[in-house]
Amino acid sequence: MELQTIGQAAKANGVSIRMLRYYEEIGLIESRRKGDGAYRVYDENALLKIRQIIVLRKLRVPVKQIVEILSNPDAAVIIDIFKQNIDELDDEITTLSIVKSILSQFVEKLLEATQIKLTLDFMSDEAVLSIIETLSFTKNHKKENFTMDDLMSASDNLAKMKEKHVRVVYIPPMTVATTYEPWNNGPDDALVARVEKFIKDVDLFKIKPDFKYYGFGDRRDGKHAYVFMMSIPDDLEVPEKFEKTIFAGGLYAAYTSHPLDFDDTDVTKNWAKNSKDYERENRHAQLEEFFNPFNAYGLRKIYDLEYATFLLPIKQLLPVPN
Repeated sequence: MELQTIGQAAKANGVSIRMLRYYEEIGLIESRRKGDGAYRVYDENALLKIRQIIVLRKLRVPVKQIVEILSNPDAAVIIDIFKQNIDELDDEITTLSIVKSILSQFVEKLLEATQIKLTLDFMSDEAVLSIIETLSFTKNHKKENFTMDDLMSASDNLAKMKEKHVRVVYIPPMTVATTYEPWNNGPDDALVARVEKFIKDVDLFKIKPDFKYYGFGDRRDGKHAYVFMMSIPDDLEVPEKFEKTIFAGGLYAAYTSHPLDFDDTDVTKNWAKNSKDYERENRHAQLEEFFNPFNAYGLRKIYDLEYATFLLPIKQLLPVPN
C-alpha cells in the first residue's frame, strides 16, 4: 500500500487534518517524514490505526480510553472498558426513555385538553406529579446486528443533534496579549511554557482574575501558526514575543465540547451553513476558548483540558425587504 500524506489520509477517512495532528500529539498514531522532512506521511499500520480510532470515536469511546485500548493487548481490559461504556449508555438510554415517556404523556393530555377548555392549572405541580406516577416503561427490542452503514448513519445523526446545542453569544472588545509559534502538531511545548511563564510573571490571576483565554490557528509571517490570546488589563505592558492589541469581539456561534474533541470544531460550521438567520463571517479564524486555565497551568497540558468552547465568528442576516 502506498504512503499517504496527512491531507490524503484526512480526506480518505473523513476527518480533519487537525484531528490527525492531535492524535499524533497524544501518541495514538505515528507518521514518517518524507524526503527532508518536508511533510508527514502515514504507512499501512498507521492508516489501519486511524480507521480503528475513527470507528471507536463513532462508538462514542472517549479518546483517553482509546489510548488505553490501542496500547493494551489484554482483551480483558478492553472488554472491561467497553462494558463501562455500555453501562453509561444504558443509564443514558433509560434517562432519555423516561423523558420521552413523560413528554408522550403530556402530549396525550394536551390532545385531550383540546376537546375541552384548557385550564391554567394543567401544568401545576400536582398535575405533573400525577402523570409521572402513572408512567410505565418498557424496553425497546431492536435488531442486534448492525452494519458499518448503520454506524455511519447513527454518527451523522448524533452530529446533527449536537448542532441543536449551538448558541449565539456576543464577545465584547478587550485588550489582549497574543503570542504564537509555527504550527507543528499543535501548540508546542515552548509556546505553552511561554504562556505559563507570562501568566505567572505578571500574576495574571491576581491582576485580572476574570481573564479570558483563547487559542486559534492563523497565518503569521507567511506561515501557518498557532496563536494563544489572553485578555489583560489595559495598562499592562507585555514582554518580548508577545503583542498587545485590541480584540474587536463580535457575534459567535458557540458549541462546548465535553470531553474535548477537536472533531467538534465542525459543529458550528455546519450550524452556520444551515442557519436561516446567521452566516459565517470570515473576519478571523475560529476560536477555542479554554475554561479554567487556573487548573490547567502547572497541572496538565493544554490538550489535556477536559472541555473547550469552539467559537465561530458569524453575522446576522438582514431581513429581505418586502
